[in-house]
Amino acid sequence: LPKLFMHLKSQLIEFVLFICASFSVVILLLMLLFVVKEGSLAFARLGVQLILGKRWETNSDLYGGFPLMYGSLMVVSGALLISVPLGICTSIFIAEVLPFQLRDPIKSVIELLASIPSVIYGFIGVTFLAPLIASFFGLHSGATALTASLILAIMALPTIVGVSGETISAVPSEYKEAALALGASKWQTIRNVVLPLSKSGMLASVMLGFGRAIGETVAVLMVAGNVAMVPTPPWNYLAPVYPVTAVIAMQMGEAAVGSLEYSALFGLGLILFITTFVVNTIADVIVRRGPVKRGVQL
Repeated sequence: LPKLFMHLKSQLIEFVLFICASFSVVILLLMLLFVVKEGSLAFARLGVQLILGKRWETNSDLYGGFPLMYGSLMVVSGALLISVPLGICTSIFIAEVLPFQLRDPIKSVIELLASIPSVIYGFIGVTFLAPLIASFFGLHSGATALTASLILAIMALPTIVGVSGETISAVPSEYKEAALALGASKWQTIRNVVLPLSKSGMLASVMLGFGRAIGETVAVLMVAGNVAMVPTPPWNYLAPVYPVTAVIAMQMGEAAVGSLEYSALFGLGLILFITTFVVNTIADVIVRRGPVKRGVQL
């Protein structure tokens, strides 16, 4: 009887866990189906114009999403250009240089950045960063793509530092000890042993940082400028932009249910959903692979 009871208990626990996991998958699928259903009108009426169209004017029923997607790509690219080098260097410093007793406190401080509400970042951007950029570059308004990129860089930093740091820490200590025993310096060991073995995790951290940044809404809405045009020239980070997430948050409340505008916003949401899902899935696969086992050269 005790063995039978333990067997039934084990099966019950497995069944409950299976139901919970299945429930999560079903919720995700229902969300996807809902977004597809609501955005189907826009794709049927607009087709590729929803992606390639260059004018987003709700008053004229023009729903070209290219300027919006370009704005999202622009601010996210700028954020990654800042946060990736800073985040990877920080993770190397914490994992390989910082004294052991200081690592956890510093990690806690960096992780604290992830717990700050995005509206606080937006508030700091509006009250401090935007006026600073406007004054420094002589602009009428500091609500620009650069401002949004700087805010997103700070917000993506904990993700990049956390994932990169875990990957660096997972490198077998025997490899580092062998390099040091052969006469390699600390920097040579980091450059020729630690970094090559951590490339996959660092790539995953970049992709997760991308997913974190591209889905951000409130902070971007407050500091990006919200002008639905491709900047002139296209690489002008001192121009205002209107990222996809900001458009959805700003206009969804005013769009009539069932209208073309309503469907177009859901269409943009579907594109964003697919993008973040693919990026996060690839990053998860890379993380599961762990450090790449390859030869190193001193």
